[in-house]
Amino acid sequence: MYVEKRKIGNNEYLYLKTSERKGDKVRSKNIAYLGKAQMSKKEIDEKISIIMENKDINNEFLTKEQMDKLDYIKKDFNKKLKTLPKQLIEDIFKDFKVFYIYNTNSIEGNTISLKETGLLLNDNLTPQGKDLREIYDHINGKDVFDYILEEKPDIKEETILDIHSKLLNNIDKRAGAIRTHNVRVLGATFNTSDYRYVRTDLNILYNWYKKNKNKLHPLILSALFHEKFERIHPFYDGNGRTGRMLVNLMLIRNNYPPLIIKNKDRMQYYEVLDKAHKADINKNTFEFYKYIVEFFYDQQIKTYEEIFSRWG
Repeated sequence: MYVEKRKIGNNEYLYLKTSERKGDKVRSKNIAYLGKAQMSKKEIDEKISIIMENKDINNEFLTKEQMDKLDYIKKDFNKKLKTLPKQLIEDIFKDFKVFYIYNTNSIEGNTISLKETGLLLNDNLTPQGKDLREIYDHINGKDVFDYILEEKPDIKEETILDIHSKLLNNIDKRAGAIRTHNVRVLGATFNTSDYRYVRTDLNILYNWYKKNKNKLHPLILSALFHEKFERIHPFYDGNGRTGRMLVNLMLIRNNYPPLIIKNKDRMQYYEVLDKAHKADINKNTFEFYKYIVEFFYDQQIKTYEEIFSRWG
């Protein structure tokens, strides 16, 4: 989103504009007329604030075509859940869990293969030569996904600590506990929250969530929440796995199918997170968040087309 100055006759006027992707092309469009160019920066900022307060911010991040596509897969997904036999629905989610748990743990360095993941989760066949931590990563991930799918708990501190505790059960004694020291994410260019302010930043995030959960589209909400959560980095370990599980909890709570961030796309995943880390933790700045929303949209569509659409 940006302000453009336009000369008409002898006068100059200001317009609030944004960029919108149409296929491979990016086009600009007017959001609102602001006034004559003689306005002060304070007057411009105040006017933009009023406009944005009364505007559907979802249109900044997703086109009508994208929103329609998400609406379609939501309807199709819920139709399957209502009409397909119970056993078939269980099979659908078995299929999803194998791919989701394989990918979310591979991003963190787990070496269990996709085939071994299926045998472990569905047939209780433990892969040979693998560390117990890697095996518990998978078992815990399956248990936690089943939990959020069944219970659909609200997004709050208690839920986040519970999910983290379950994911790191038998893996890390610090499971379910907020870190009490500063940490650095290897290879990252951003600074995580100072340990003294982790709880403060989490409270800011919870308040942001409450304010935006009925305003932002669930996919946009989950993408922005994920970035803010990962930047706070409230735990010593397991932040990525917890954050991605929270993404799917938000989607499931809003009757959307869960998504998979693929291990093969992890470099792009890191890049869009890095771009979004420049945003204010309490704001929904399009300039920084457009990349991660677009990435989440692509992962949502791919997951649906490759898994859920093929059943029923």
